[in-house]
Amino acid sequence: MIKNTYIVLGYGRSGRESEKHLLSLGYKIIVHDDGQNIIPEINWSEIVGVVQSPGIPMSHAVSEAARAARISICTDIDLLQKRNPKAKYIGITGTNGKSTTTALIGHILKQAGLNVEVGGNIGIPALSLKNLNETGWYALELSSYQLELSNDLHLDIAVWLNISPDHLDRHGSMENYVSTKKRIFSHAKLACIALDDDYSKQTCNQLRIPHTTIASEFKNCPADIWIDASGMLHCNGALFDCNELETLKGTHNWQNVALAFAVALQILNTPQKIWEYIQTFPGLAHRQQLVAKIEHVEFINDSKATNADACEKALKTYMDQNIFWILGGVAKTDGIELLKPYFPYIKKAYLIGESQNDFAKTLNGSVLFKKCSSLESAVFKASEEAKFENNAVVLLSPACASFDQFRDYEYRGEEFIRIVKKVNT
Repeated sequence: MIKNTYIVLGYGRSGRESEKHLLSLGYKIIVHDDGQNIIPEINWSEIVGVVQSPGIPMSHAVSEAARAARISICTDIDLLQKRNPKAKYIGITGTNGKSTTTALIGHILKQAGLNVEVGGNIGIPALSLKNLNETGWYALELSSYQLELSNDLHLDIAVWLNISPDHLDRHGSMENYVSTKKRIFSHAKLACIALDDDYSKQTCNQLRIPHTTIASEFKNCPADIWIDASGMLHCNGALFDCNELETLKGTHNWQNVALAFAVALQILNTPQKIWEYIQTFPGLAHRQQLVAKIEHVEFINDSKATNADACEKALKTYMDQNIFWILGGVAKTDGIELLKPYFPYIKKAYLIGESQNDFAKTLNGSVLFKKCSSLESAVFKASEEAKFENNAVVLLSPACASFDQFRDYEYRGEEFIRIVKKVNT
């Protein structure tokens, strides 16, 4: 029996691109979307492999049947490397900051004139990226889900940001989660790793490949590149001021900057030019994105903050300004209790969506608030009151999912941008 068929398990964006790629190579395709955890009728003797969407766990019935039949399971990242074996690959993982760091690395290398493609978990399927030869670089954001499924990942540079509890419902324990993340180093040539948490320090101590260390939370931790308490990046005696970076504000972004700097240094070896490229980074949409500055009021789109943890980073970033905070939507289990230490820094809150009443109870007595019928109403009310304060910021950082009012956080952020433009007319 000729093996000439792939199973594409999961038919989202990456699944559709995988199907297109494999069809172009002459393979037959069986598509199985994850509507039900069942096994379709499959003649396993015909199956070359299973291309599995990262969102589908290895416990899925098709995955278990494939392993029992000794059929290889892979991801679109593996297929990309097979399609472009001569290109160079940078993989970026961590619990937080992956997308910003991935985009920033891509930006620096593009500014330097290199041929670069950016994709992966950042939202761009790997197989939709252009083909590159030995002079090209892929910068790929890699989630724990992708690392769990990839079976032949070979990176030129593996990048590790941080580790904190996440996705434990899938991985089962923190130990399993960290172990899955460590797969990024399995066949890597070089590594750049941050040392800002204990899990990362332990991981670094176990590395057996050349690596550059960074420290961004100044705790007298020895590292090759570090950022001190005042925001100065230190590299081989040179100093660079992170406070100058308008689109990378906040100490949480300093780790992203330091790691991107470390990666670029491995490739370009021109510290001053690298810093100049970082200064031109436009920022990521919906992540503390500066939309406009109208007179003395900044308008910040942080729609990606769909939980309190993410929102905390924004509030911490702008706590030296007068914050007019727009929040609400579909709340997570813990609501905004985590954010109470930042309530004294909030000038006023504007509540939207189905969480209004619950959030009003949490804010009551601590923060002035206004319930608003829509995002547009909240933006106009906030902008009207913010203009009477110096150094003010209208901050959309919802701490909630969006699907009570919007199809996704991206559309919510795009609507915020549209409304701000109306304010400015």
